[in-house]
Amino acid sequence: MNESVPYRKRPTRFTRFAVAGLILFLLTGCAGTGLFAADLPDDGPPPAASAPAARRFVEKAVAAAEDVGTAGRFTLTLTEEEVTSFLSIGVVLLRRLQTVSPGDSGQLQDMPGLEGIEELGKWRELLNRRDSLPDLGGRPRLGVAIEEPAVTFRGSGEIVVRGFLKLLVVRVPARVVTAPRASEGELVLDFVEGQLGPLPMPEVVFDYLGGQLSRALLAGKEYGEITEIRVADGVITISGRRSGQ
Repeated sequence: MNESVPYRKRPTRFTRFAVAGLILFLLTGCAGTGLFAADLPDDGPPPAASAPAARRFVEKAVAAAEDVGTAGRFTLTLTEEEVTSFLSIGVVLLRRLQTVSPGDSGQLQDMPGLEGIEELGKWRELLNRRDSLPDLGGRPRLGVAIEEPAVTFRGSGEIVVRGFLKLLVVRVPARVVTAPRASEGELVLDFVEGQLGPLPMPEVVFDYLGGQLSRALLAGKEYGEITEIRVADGVITISGRRSGQ
């Protein structure tokens, strides 16, 4: 482990340009060679993404934020299906939720992923708790996005993240293994190993992906001090308390 990413660390402008530059280098240096089709290690079937699982993620995040305000402590337990669904579906839905005026949720009916879902009313209920909704911040810059994300929690205490790093029309398969821990009240991700296309993942790319993952695990909220993180097969539990308590 030679690199760590704390939750509050944000990619600098240099980091964002470096990530984009690395992907562009792969495009110009490896185009036409078939190297983008590099095999990644087999981590088993990816968790299934669904709108109901994404909603459960948001509801748990909202409840944890409210617990900090009332009890001064929180425990957030998430499954790999919920985290994968939030990254795949929930981020888009939630951004739309945050643009809908209270009491005017009719336009949610046409949102991708909600067509025909009977639980639309539960998403509407989240609008009434918008002060506790996760803050996702800005959109990815420089056109760099993570597509088809899949997050797996291992009993060894590690997190495996797979997907495609996309820039313009280029999609590079990516995989990273990280070990989360609590340090000085923050969620920290220790780099274990990573692969970007056929190459070992440069640390600057892990810095970018790690920041995105840690922000997603905490649903974009700074609850307070992180006191404990436990990773088991298929599940992660993050506990903490109000800052200064």
